[in-house]
Amino acid sequence: MSDTYPLFSNQAQINADFSWVQNQLSLLNDKRFPVVPHHLWQPPLLPSPTPYTGPKRIGFYYQWLLSQLIDCHPHLVLEAEEIQINEGGKTQGAIDFLVNYQGQLEHWEVAVKFYLAYENRWLGPNAKDALDIKVARMLDHQLALSSHPSFCQQYPYWQPSKKRLMVQGRLYRHYHHGEQPLPDWLPINHDSIGGWWCWPEALPTDREFAVLARDQWLSLPAFADLPKLERASLKGLSRTCHLLDDSLTPWFVVPNDWPANMPPQPSR
Repeated sequence: MSDTYPLFSNQAQINADFSWVQNQLSLLNDKRFPVVPHHLWQPPLLPSPTPYTGPKRIGFYYQWLLSQLIDCHPHLVLEAEEIQINEGGKTQGAIDFLVNYQGQLEHWEVAVKFYLAYENRWLGPNAKDALDIKVARMLDHQLALSSHPSFCQQYPYWQPSKKRLMVQGRLYRHYHHGEQPLPDWLPINHDSIGGWWCWPEALPTDREFAVLARDQWLSLPAFADLPKLERASLKGLSRTCHLLDDSLTPWFVVPNDWPANMPPQPSR
């Protein structure tokens, strides 16, 4: 698919991704975190968007998908997005979305993430990111931006009555240690666990694998439409690769030195 289309430009993939966003459950436990309610996206919507022209990074694309869905939602009004908060000439951050829902203004912070279970943590594919760090920042910094004095002074007419998170993606167990306990101190939604990860030498030989392009990480394409993995390409692997096996299960294969740059764990 991405062999013939530039990243994030294939309309069939984009439509499938709209559906994925509306059906994929949160990474976070909705009884422990203030998440955007899943039922908000039912019945499903299918926007007719203008072409995506943003940065070729999945996080920006995901935010664009959400803005299109909010725009065509019968009960949501997108008041503003990407509001920069500045103080003393320094940027404090940006508010992702201000959304009017049922007459109340809500502040949403959103993210799409993929994390691998490792030593009682959920680490990103490059190991520089971790779910515990991301959630702490979203709760303590990003959601606090709509209460920041600079925001309140500049936008006195926007005072959100609710603050919510929308964190989607997928969680991956270690293939040879899938029976080990998963990280348990950060409340996740176990229904978002949907893949495996391993080092190159541990990739099973009893099945076929195909390679996922960066714009195919959300809604997984048909296996037959993907370029097949040449196992020789895993020798001396220097970057994590995302694969799909012939049973439609996604995999991350990580370099042998992963996770050499694991970040320190935040204080709980």
